[in-house]
Amino acid sequence: SAGIENTNYLVTTAQGDFILTLYEHFEADELAGYLDLLVQLAKYERYYPYPLADRQQQRLQFLFGQPAALFKCLPGQSLHVISVLQCQALAMALARFHLSSSRLDFDKKNPKGIVWLQSTAHSLAARLSAQDLALVEDELAYQLKQSTEHLSHGVIHADLFKDNVLFCDNALTGLLDFYAACCDWYLLDVAITLNDWCVNQQGVFDREQQVVFMQAYQQVRAISEEELEALPVLLRRACLRFWLSRLQHQLYPKAGEVTQEKDPEVFRDLLLQHRQFYVDTPISLA
Repeated sequence: SAGIENTNYLVTTAQGDFILTLYEHFEADELAGYLDLLVQLAKYERYYPYPLADRQQQRLQFLFGQPAALFKCLPGQSLHVISVLQCQALAMALARFHLSSSRLDFDKKNPKGIVWLQSTAHSLAARLSAQDLALVEDELAYQLKQSTEHLSHGVIHADLFKDNVLFCDNALTGLLDFYAACCDWYLLDVAITLNDWCVNQQGVFDREQQVVFMQAYQQVRAISEEELEALPVLLRRACLRFWLSRLQHQLYPKAGEVTQEKDPEVFRDLLLQHRQFYVDTPISLA
């Protein structure tokens, strides 16, 4: 129920529970690469969902003229409040995913990089308040000055919010919704994840939770000093990306949109927190 791009149905049968995903805004050709990525990932961990094949070994189906796929229903549930153990489990799972990148046949470039940020900001400019427009323009100017091309990169999830992860108690049982997956910097994926997993119920970024996450991640995949120095930049860039994309959904909804709308101001406020905090504060793993 938490998706923006797809509609998901729980299908209960004598053979067990399944998830039927109806793709509202994807063409069949676009989906093939994502479904193949899920099949590849399922070879490494049980918590990745993968599309089931029919008797003709076809994984992509059509229902009422729309692309669709059927998945086994993974156990567990998504959580709003995260324990330390759950935060650590997610961090290590993300690190394992990044380490698997070299073995994955998937080369889609990030469609929402800096060029998208510029064009989307321009298209929304007339609908923004003077204060918000000034913030967007100032943050874009800052981001355009940053050099991040030297950072380690590969396949990233790019949307690893709490509602895309399942737990049974402290055991991670599902990493879901890879339809934003692309090739970009691993630390951008970390930043996107931190911006949801390390925010408390009052919308305040929890710096102690960030340390817990980063230490657990680094137990699996070492983070270079160059990456660590770039994290504040990418935390801010991730905020700008989701602020703009949510504004776009809100101000220019797609035809037939039936999925829930998410609050853009969450990421505007988080961006302001990062901008204030990282003026003089270095990143630390300790």
